[in-house]
Amino acid sequence: MKKILAAVLVLMTGLSTFALEKSIADNEKVEKVAAVTSVANKKGTKVYVVGDSTFSSFNDPYYYPRYGIGTKMQDYLLDKKVQVINLAMSGRSSLSFIEEPNYNTLCDNIKKGDYLVIGFGHNDEKAESSRYTNANGSKSDKGSFKYTLYEYYIKMALDKKATPILCTPIVRRVPDARAYEGSYVHVTKDQEGFPGGDYPKAIRELGKECGVLVIDNTAWTKEYYEKAGEDGTRKLHAWVGHKPTSVDNTHLNTYGASVLAYHVVNAIAAGNKSFAKLVDKAAPAPTEAILVKNPSFVIPVYSEFEPAADKSTLWTTTEPWYGTVFGDMGGMEKITPANYELEETANGVSMHSGAKDGSTSVGKIASSSDGILMYFQQIPVEKDFTLTADAVVHKIAANNQASFGVMIRDDIYIDKYDNTVKSDYVACGALKLANDEGQWQTSFARIDGGLKGTKVTSAKKPNNDAKVKLSISKKGNVYTVKYGNEPAATYEVPLTEIDAKYVYAGVFTVRSAYVDFSNIKITY
Repeated sequence: MKKILAAVLVLMTGLSTFALEKSIADNEKVEKVAAVTSVANKKGTKVYVVGDSTFSSFNDPYYYPRYGIGTKMQDYLLDKKVQVINLAMSGRSSLSFIEEPNYNTLCDNIKKGDYLVIGFGHNDEKAESSRYTNANGSKSDKGSFKYTLYEYYIKMALDKKATPILCTPIVRRVPDARAYEGSYVHVTKDQEGFPGGDYPKAIRELGKECGVLVIDNTAWTKEYYEKAGEDGTRKLHAWVGHKPTSVDNTHLNTYGASVLAYHVVNAIAAGNKSFAKLVDKAAPAPTEAILVKNPSFVIPVYSEFEPAADKSTLWTTTEPWYGTVFGDMGGMEKITPANYELEETANGVSMHSGAKDGSTSVGKIASSSDGILMYFQQIPVEKDFTLTADAVVHKIAANNQASFGVMIRDDIYIDKYDNTVKSDYVACGALKLANDEGQWQTSFARIDGGLKGTKVTSAKKPNNDAKVKLSISKKGNVYTVKYGNEPAATYEVPLTEIDAKYVYAGVFTVRSAYVDFSNIKITY
């Protein structure tokens, strides 16, 4: 099973780095991130940038690779007067970032006359103890968003006689006609043990309390994105693959990062006369001409699954059933029996994505990519059939990327890490489990790369040994999905674009889901 992928390397100039792997549960991605351990000793002012993936650099194989705002700010500043030091790291919150070598580098090097641009928020709202901060507390309440921003960034910069600047987070791109509200603009709801709140508001209030300039990227991108519409905003964001439906709704591409960097630089200049002297007024505003596809991107070449040659080395299964883990699970090193458990039982299979003690959280069903543990059969595409299974859900994370269920998909890969896997399928199972009752999904499908779901109407969220019956019936290109007693949902999708000969049907788990499946049947 092979995909041909090549990477574009995004270089940071003037910095000495070493590769650092940080094992944190990251809802965006868990990636190898270069830690900046020293700063080039150049004369002049430095603008330090800290934040998450919306500001950080990347090393991407994408069609339109990801770029953070911090990678483009230098383009709009005078090189001879100022140097941007981008310390932002993907997946980090204001809390988790202080554990990184990059934070030590910041504290050791920032000096009088420098600036500190602070861009957190996307991950502070994650319901994970290593990253979450509470948007509701004051700057004196330990554990609050304001406290972390003030104590570790604003106060530190002021003590060094540098100038801190707060940025509210950019919106998450809405993939359809829905409104820019709620989590798209970082106003979250309560999750068990993790109170929700308004993160941009907390930043704006903190700025007023401390007399610190705030760049309201949330309000600015909300207005910009609403005017640009779905097609216009798609041009600002990374594309995993060559199709428009492969757009990553969180991360910017080179054009989008330039648009935001141009805005941020000029907004800071408007609020700080000293900074205005560092702006390159001759630098033109970014245009769509910036956006060119990754020249190294090659449309993946797929080899269909061959049962005699392509068996997993991790588990022994009874033919015609096979096991695999594939897609975006954070790296090839994550594909281990400790992280992914699959064991046939007398009446089915027991599966767990992530260690049973909850120490690891691996895999995902997300807008930009999937990472799946699957127990499957290969079936000729022309055959119609019904796939059924009973599930006992022992444990599943209250996380919008955690899932389990039955699935019929276009393609399969054996024990392969590939963060571009975003191919079509139909699934009957739970998704969006961090949402309120009545808002999580009992079925979903990826069609032309985009996720579509059916919301629950009556069923309780599965967990704590909950039992549920699952089924998908295939008739040509029409798939009828039934979750427990919920009304049936129908999806129409060919599932022939990548593998024209076969579909792959079976059961799956994703991201801290521990499930026993029994009575698994394929009836033709």
